[in-house]
Amino acid sequence: MRRWRGVLFCCLSLVASAASPVSATPKSTSASTLPSWSSEQARANRYVAVHGLRAFAGGYSEDGLEIWTFPLQIASHYQLEFVVPGQATVAGIDVLQSVEVDALTLSRRYQAPDFRVREFIYTHASHPGVRVRYEVEGRRDVQVRARFRPSLNLMWPAGVGGQEFGWDDAAKGLVLKEPSHRFEALVSSPQATDHSQPSNDRRGSEFGQPIFLQMQPQPCGRARCASLTFAGQSEAKETTTATTAALAQVQAPTAADYARFHDATRMRLTTPDADANRALLWAQLALEQAWTCNARLGCGLVAGYGPSHGSRRPQYAWYFAGDGLIGTRALVHSGQYARAAEELAFILKYQAPDNGMIWHEMSQSAGFLDWTGDYHYMYVHVDIAFGFLATLAEYDRATGDRAFLQKHWPAVRKVYDYCLSTLDPGDGLPRVPHDKMSANEQDKLSDELTLSASWVEAAQAMSRLAADMGDATLSAQAAKASERARISVRQRYRDVAQRRWISGFTHAGKPGESTSPADLAAIGSGAGTPEEDRALLQTLAAPAYLTAWGLRSKPDTAADYDPQAYSRGSVWGLGSASAAETMWKHGQGEQAADLWRRLVPWASYDSLGHMHEVMRGDRLEAQSESVPEQMWSSAAFLSAAISGLYGLEVDAATPSLSFHPQPPVDWNALKAENIRVGQSNVTLSWQRDASGERVEVDNDGPAFTLIWTTGQGEQKQVLERGRSTLRAGLR
Repeated sequence: MRRWRGVLFCCLSLVASAASPVSATPKSTSASTLPSWSSEQARANRYVAVHGLRAFAGGYSEDGLEIWTFPLQIASHYQLEFVVPGQATVAGIDVLQSVEVDALTLSRRYQAPDFRVREFIYTHASHPGVRVRYEVEGRRDVQVRARFRPSLNLMWPAGVGGQEFGWDDAAKGLVLKEPSHRFEALVSSPQATDHSQPSNDRRGSEFGQPIFLQMQPQPCGRARCASLTFAGQSEAKETTTATTAALAQVQAPTAADYARFHDATRMRLTTPDADANRALLWAQLALEQAWTCNARLGCGLVAGYGPSHGSRRPQYAWYFAGDGLIGTRALVHSGQYARAAEELAFILKYQAPDNGMIWHEMSQSAGFLDWTGDYHYMYVHVDIAFGFLATLAEYDRATGDRAFLQKHWPAVRKVYDYCLSTLDPGDGLPRVPHDKMSANEQDKLSDELTLSASWVEAAQAMSRLAADMGDATLSAQAAKASERARISVRQRYRDVAQRRWISGFTHAGKPGESTSPADLAAIGSGAGTPEEDRALLQTLAAPAYLTAWGLRSKPDTAADYDPQAYSRGSVWGLGSASAAETMWKHGQGEQAADLWRRLVPWASYDSLGHMHEVMRGDRLEAQSESVPEQMWSSAAFLSAAISGLYGLEVDAATPSLSFHPQPPVDWNALKAENIRVGQSNVTLSWQRDASGERVEVDNDGPAFTLIWTTGQGEQKQVLERGRSTLRAGLR
């Protein structure tokens, strides 16, 4: 469970056979269409990963990689050694030269004085396995030794007992097994020459000790090659031999694998900053990399990827509905409507049947447990239901997908009814039941400004959804509830004497301190005056809050400020991106752009193309608990750019596209391609010079209305199929 899971969400919603020959050129031609990212800073503090639908390999090279076939961990601490006759064994980490990643693969290069090795790791389709290929150049007598700790265990909190390993000579692999035969793993190589032997010694023979498999690479063109496959079995219909054979048929991810990431399906955003462009592109790739499938639970977005914390918990490669909603917003904004619908349906699939509450957290091993009965993690966060309604309304507006809304309307009504059940009749604002929590998991609060502001948005969202379903009465009731809540937010949380917003109250009635998420939620709710909003945004630009890498959750002047703490002064990627989006929405374009651009370096800080969860508040360094591949950081960064920097909003029913660009003063051009507006794909090319602004629009489909906001105001124009050019003077 997260300890500060959702404090920032409302801010976002508001605003062949085993003996087949090996090849020396593993990448398929499809791979050339995908971007790659490489670094020679590879030996320390560089998280690397391969993300498959059913399998995952990741870790820090100096610690070794974990190998997962969800929900089963096969191994951990996977590392290489190179064996040369008559010489000392060479540890791979000592000669690791560089890493390179694309959306589906990981390549590491090792350079020794007289040989070179390239390691290529990938997955394929929905097979529960990971394939590794090695190319060796130079000395012909180099053998590759893979060393790892066997696991054969389920993701936390489930567990398997009685594991042991043995050797299967026919499969040329190490077999990991347990007495019930429900779970099995096979680590095999056609080129295997040596391996660890099972031991029954009374000391040092416990399962989990490091074991190895050694391979003799065979000729493959100008190099010598070997392969290693990790295959897992956690379902009766699966076998490790079938998975191994299937992976041996493909020498790299196939065209079907790469189609998930194809350029033609993504919104393409181009700014004058190449680093920003790269970060935006990889934010979209990170979203798709987070899409995983579980044989028992289904497919959905996981929250991120990082090292396990001692108990088979690869942070956060399991399901969180709140994180999924943040990811869904970014999917909607970037036009990935089918994936967004899949995630919304996945979330509704596990809605509480009795009261309509939206769930919080679900381990990949939940299908083997009484997850809701024996554990308290599923239905614990009241705030997620509110965020669901707001996100669904965004999806509905952008897609006009009435069939989805109609199909799920009974469940949506139950979500709304749950939200209503939390309201205090005196002020119409939500209260947190004693056995539940909201965004802030550290402090036991009765109510929070972020939650109340989220209700303002959720009720307004329900009003729009009900109108689309033809329920005028419900629409009016929800709109009235939203307006009442907006007024009550000010009455309950505004400290007029101190000119500040109270973040929440304990059950004893003690008011909480101000926090940047709460302050931004107040702005987004509309509870503040324009003067208060401007003053607050100016405060957030002060050094107490603003760092060179983002916005602190608490100012460094607060009595309990701790720059290393998870939530008391650290810098969150989600929070900073959310703040930038709010600033853009309130006309503070320069401040917003300045803050958003401070997040761009996060994409190369650790895992290439991904963003950390949280940084320290006193220096650009990952907070000790932070997850190196945090999906919501990438999603929020992307959403802020599309809805804030570009000011894009689609209304499929009209159909119309709102375009309100607010770039920094030193940017005079923006381009967005593959904007989905109803049945059309639209490209916008905007430029600014001394004479004014110009936008060139390419529309490949039916007519739509462009609503372009410039320095001179708003222009509306119906644009037919083809190219149109609009101009506006400077203010």
